[in-house]
Amino acid sequence: MKKKIFSLLMAACVVMTAGCGGNASSDTTEGTDTQTQASSIADRDTLNIVLADEIVSLDPAYSYDNLTNQVVNQITQGLLYFDYSGQLQNQLCSSWEAKDATTYVYEIRDDVCFSDGSPMTMEDVLFSLNRHMDEDVASYLAWMYANVDSIEQTGDWEITVHLSEPDAAWQYAFATTAGHIISKKYYEEHTEDFGQPGVGVIGTGPYVLDSWTTGSEIKLKYNENYWDKENVPQFKNIDFKIITDANTQAATLASGQADYMFDPPTEMLDTIRSAENMNVEEVDGWTVLWMAMNCQSRPFSDVNVRKAVAYALDKDSLYDGVLTENGSYAKNGMPFSSALYGSESDSWTAYAETALDEKNDLEKAKEYLAKSAYPDGFDCSLYINQDSIYNSIAVYVQSALSQIGINVTIETKSGDEMSNIQFGSTRDYDLAIVRWTADYPDVSGQLYPLFYSANIAEGGGNTSCYSNPEVDKLLEQEVASIDMKERTELMQQALTIIANDTPMIAFDYPYKRVAMDKQLTGFEANASITWNFFVKDLKTAE
Repeated sequence: MKKKIFSLLMAACVVMTAGCGGNASSDTTEGTDTQTQASSIADRDTLNIVLADEIVSLDPAYSYDNLTNQVVNQITQGLLYFDYSGQLQNQLCSSWEAKDATTYVYEIRDDVCFSDGSPMTMEDVLFSLNRHMDEDVASYLAWMYANVDSIEQTGDWEITVHLSEPDAAWQYAFATTAGHIISKKYYEEHTEDFGQPGVGVIGTGPYVLDSWTTGSEIKLKYNENYWDKENVPQFKNIDFKIITDANTQAATLASGQADYMFDPPTEMLDTIRSAENMNVEEVDGWTVLWMAMNCQSRPFSDVNVRKAVAYALDKDSLYDGVLTENGSYAKNGMPFSSALYGSESDSWTAYAETALDEKNDLEKAKEYLAKSAYPDGFDCSLYINQDSIYNSIAVYVQSALSQIGINVTIETKSGDEMSNIQFGSTRDYDLAIVRWTADYPDVSGQLYPLFYSANIAEGGGNTSCYSNPEVDKLLEQEVASIDMKERTELMQQALTIIANDTPMIAFDYPYKRVAMDKQLTGFEANASITWNFFVKDLKTAE
């Protein structure tokens, strides 16, 4: 059975359709003279957005991070999208269904135009999707297509996806940039520099690239050929300001020089919140912050050691003292927040109430250590990145474990070093504080990459090197089912075993945050924001 290894990143028919005009919108013009000074948003046609860093590309094949997606999602569109509750909705397709566990059929809209005025054809659709499976393209979304055998046209405006094996996660792929459609003709004319400054892309979204000054700003303007006339954006221009300094980001927002920012810096939240013009919204995301224990390396290969560590930690105190601003408390030890519960929310809520989570109990910690092969304690290392929150957690862990004779040395590693620890082939470490974000609103987006044994391999997310044949079997059964109730029951069975084996300790669920001008409506902070921030939805309050 072919299995996905989760990485960091992770017949043509040309028909002229109604609504596709010939007034082409160029993606490479010099830039419009937009109003950027502070003023009432209702009085201007430009929305100013802070980006914390440069983006990767405007090509959907390389759009995987939160920053890049903010820009790309305005220019290109997917067959589907996630609404604010994480449910799948139609965008460039009119309907879809799973015929069986390995066959998915999509009806494509026949009234869509590209920004150059040309109609979106089935040739464009098939080219855009199949491109992710081209090794020469090296798409960041290629892993989502790991179980795809073929994508073929099966009707005038119909495609069928054939999977090599059941894959419960496939349903979500087309709501990410893995399902975005580009102009085949424009791509073939600009293959070498497609998606880069000066060239951009031709997509179906409400905006087109106006100008891109690397390291400074990216300007978009309204796509005059936008096909969805019922959802024309209020703001005709978007100015993405690339600002890397946290103090400058906060000052730009507070002064009214910018109207929106995703994930504003935690240390500047008080400054932003105190600004008369700004609101900060936050919700639980699809991320968990946790400590991995290396289950394939002594002493943490001993389950009694792992349980001793878990009982030695007072997570209540850690959260109250360090993590309150970072996210919501993982009080039940679950490796995912309620944002991933989905349609089986009631079932997961009930399960969480009975979930096994070792509470702080020094006597139990000592008892488990006494039962282990290391009754007198031992020395070990804890790896962290350079984030101040990670350091604070590490200092707490070091102090707590010293009470039971475990002497922890904190080692701060670079980003590349931590990536190798978390996703590399050697997994040479004792303890590591890491985080994982699911790629879609489904519990399997946490359980499968973090605990399926095949994902111990290089590129896999199983940082704890956890392996249990019974868990593997349950997760294989889960991913092969398209019945959500059955999948939930299987995942809960697996999670009960995982919790008893204690390969990791969940601390909190980092928030998804947005800072947004109080005059803006039409968008709310949500866990799916990586994929569904659309400026066209933003309006000024009446």
